[in-house]
Amino acid sequence: MEFLITLIIILVILVLPLKMAAAMMGARNTGVFACLFALLLAIIIQHFVGGLIPGVTEEWGLLITIPLAAVAYMLILGTGFLKAIVIALVQGLLTIGLTLLLGGVIANL
Repeated sequence: MEFLITLIIILVILVLPLKMAAAMMGARNTGVFACLFALLLAIIIQHFVGGLIPGVTEEWGLLITIPLAAVAYMLILGTGFLKAIVIALVQGLLTIGLTLLLGGVIANL
């Protein structure tokens, strides 16, 4: 049961910021499953390209992953490429904030 609760919390932390960012930027598809599928496609694309380019530093990896995630978001969420880049950036910031908030709540328990 704890595993299921942990999995749900992880999915909420990953999908909710993407859904919020897509809604803020006016994407056509902002459903939970569309956002989950876009996130999974972004991870698959990033993993595939990461395998093609070995030895990428952390800074260059971040610069590569934002446009790759934007391509996945553009295809699935129905938005333009520049809006998808902004969605990827806002989603990253919201994910960091939500993770810190959840960590603070758990630390105070």
